[in-house]
Amino acid sequence: MAGVGLGGLELLQASKVHAQTEISPTIHLLRRITWGVRSSDISPVELLGASDYIEYQLAYEAIPDPLVDDFIVQRRVFSMPIDELRLTADDRYEVVHQALLWSRLYRAIFSERQLYEMMVELWTDHLNIPAPDYLADKLTDDRDVVRKHALGNFRDLILASAQSPAMLKYLDNAVSTKEQPNENYARELMELHTLGVDGGYTEQDVAEVARAFTGWTLTDNYYTASFTFSFDQHDTDEKTVLGVRLPAGRGIEDGLQVIDILVNHPSTARFVAKKLCRKFITDFPPEGIIQSTAEAFTSSKGDIKATLRHLFGTPEFWASSGQKFRRPMDFLVAMIRALHPSIRIENPDPLFHYALEPMGHMPFYWFPPNGYPDVAGAWMNTNGLLYRWNSALLISSAGDGYFSGLTLNLDTLIPMVNTVGELVDATTDAFLHHSIASSERDKLLQFVSRAGDPNETVTANLRNSKLPSLVGLVFASPYFQWR
Repeated sequence: MAGVGLGGLELLQASKVHAQTEISPTIHLLRRITWGVRSSDISPVELLGASDYIEYQLAYEAIPDPLVDDFIVQRRVFSMPIDELRLTADDRYEVVHQALLWSRLYRAIFSERQLYEMMVELWTDHLNIPAPDYLADKLTDDRDVVRKHALGNFRDLILASAQSPAMLKYLDNAVSTKEQPNENYARELMELHTLGVDGGYTEQDVAEVARAFTGWTLTDNYYTASFTFSFDQHDTDEKTVLGVRLPAGRGIEDGLQVIDILVNHPSTARFVAKKLCRKFITDFPPEGIIQSTAEAFTSSKGDIKATLRHLFGTPEFWASSGQKFRRPMDFLVAMIRALHPSIRIENPDPLFHYALEPMGHMPFYWFPPNGYPDVAGAWMNTNGLLYRWNSALLISSAGDGYFSGLTLNLDTLIPMVNTVGELVDATTDAFLHHSIASSERDKLLQFVSRAGDPNETVTANLRNSKLPSLVGLVFASPYFQWR
């Protein structure tokens, strides 16, 4: 990008300098429970107060969401019965594929139900199923499993996943029979969905859980295939799971009891609590907050809203500003939300091909069963950082045609000002909503003005040539990368 000088590059290479910056509770809350701060979000939080705004977001079904509603209505694939959807995916794969990927990004950007959408993302990774090989089934899994239970009860979520055609296919439980029990689902159910790898289960428990889920399969016809229980394929002998005896002669009750054993186990409470704390507080949460959140999970019998309500009320949550590094999709969405309403997406394809794909964070494209990682170390590498810096600069220059498929008018976001100092401050205020260190402000001044003079007059030519890259540098800076 022409015009980005050494001062800008030095700013990009800085560390978490903003961790020492004073950030208001309102901005901290919005950075944590939304995909990114829009200027229009600030007043509602200040009007309601933090606690009531959290309750507002938890009661997501009552929040009007007209843009998302229109998006879904205009794309019939989201309401198709499974047989028609599978036929459509076979015949017009790219249509279904683009609808699914674009819906994930669109909802994150434009939904008013921001906390709900963040929880959808968390459970999408928790119960990971890659879309490319299971396209129609993944779309229905997203609708009927993850979205239906994202802010509901954890047991309902796990049961729905266990009976999801996409999960039954992906982890091979659809072909698990009493003659040949398949251990893939049993292992991931304990390691990734409930207890955690150190949750206290043994290889014998894996084998016993696999036996308990034999017969959890699909109806025969591929195009109408849905969950069914086959007693003929089920191992009816006695089993023992985590020390609990499952008597002989039963059918589907074996799997249902295993789910009860697992979701009510202390290791599951701790595993889920740690994941939530990692998502909303810090990559390596302190033991105390994990324990108290696990207790909230247990006492509420796996109520996800109640567990989050506890977490958001803790001192650890409110003291954690600057401790989460935005994952690539989080970063992209946050930029677009920050540019709202001055940015228009006419064609989403470049967002995937020139931003998310190079950064390694395409929706539903993680192929191992453990889901995309949610710690900074997984994303802080040379190529990843270069791609995100390039994306920041390109998107900010969309008004000049540097990013096809987007239109942008920065003049509606950044007021007309007289001096370079005012331009830098107006830009950082618009997208960060807090001050930055004077040393970092000086670097931005030096980029906009060769002399670094905050009193230099902003001419039309200077504004037009420097403002897009200035915005890109603010997005690429640690102040925006970390939240």
